[in-house]
Amino acid sequence: MIIRDLEKIDTKNYLSRIRLNNETTHKNRILEINEAIPEIKEIDDQISEIALIEVRARLSNRINGDSQTVDYGSEMKALNEKKTELLVSHGYPADYLDQIYNCPICKDWGEINNQVCSCVKELRIKELYQRSNLHQLLEKENFETFSLDVYSDQPFKGMELTPRENAQRILNKSINFVENFDEIHDNILIYGGPGLGKTFISNCIAKSLLDKGHTVLYLSSNELFNEVLSNYIMSRNEKLKDTLEAVYDYVYSSDLLIIDDLGTEVVNSFVRSQFFEIINKRILTNKSTLISSNLGLGELQESYTHRVVSRLVDKYVLFPVYGNDIRKMRKING
Repeated sequence: MIIRDLEKIDTKNYLSRIRLNNETTHKNRILEINEAIPEIKEIDDQISEIALIEVRARLSNRINGDSQTVDYGSEMKALNEKKTELLVSHGYPADYLDQIYNCPICKDWGEINNQVCSCVKELRIKELYQRSNLHQLLEKENFETFSLDVYSDQPFKGMELTPRENAQRILNKSINFVENFDEIHDNILIYGGPGLGKTFISNCIAKSLLDKGHTVLYLSSNELFNEVLSNYIMSRNEKLKDTLEAVYDYVYSSDLLIIDDLGTEVVNSFVRSQFFEIINKRILTNKSTLISSNLGLGELQESYTHRVVSRLVDKYVLFPVYGNDIRKMRKING
């Protein structure tokens, strides 16, 4: 994911196209209904006429100083209810002629009460996926392409399960994680040596949840700590902070946060404190987090303190992976 590309994403133009498309669809629906149900066109004409009469009456009252007004609301309501009945009786949804909005909060303008709408932040994240190689990668690395054949079915260093049996167990738990995502707010820690498919498994989960309409933020540990958190929290460049705001918000609000390759970043007090804050806040708000690392639990404790690792062990489902480097096995078998 290319964080610096955030400032290049033209959300105003994107939202303008959305409004235009929705307006066109709405106008086409009106033409369709007027042809299919002529009575609705007659009702619309009556509504327009009543609205005009009401406006003229109010204007006349202002000019003449007359405070007496006629309430046309009940008549308008009855006509609109008749329209709805006609639509439903002809097999159309009751709201078929309503204005169309992708985001009902801001009505596709991107702002509400002079604040950036959540839909704009989501648009930026989705656009980042489209621009990065992750979008193409998820088409190749998903549950449908996951193969157990790359894992050995021979015993490995006294482990109870063979690497293949262990991978099967992790695969089953990953699928269960996705299927029960809305009900069970689990967290996952995948750890083990390099080349054992940790990122592949993360990609499988990411794609499945994205396909279900969930928000997923996928960051390497370097991107998270060095590009996002460090710049957003410590930089004095307000333009840069505005650019990073969408990603920073998603660190805490996305349905699933994936931190890949934990331990490859330079670990210091800032990283330790931010890492604990992230995992702790997401646990408290029932937001799921998936972390992958080449480090074992002992090494993680040395780098991130006992407090952090105890939180992981207590609140995360642990996926230890082991075996021979499957990337080397692919080359040998390929």
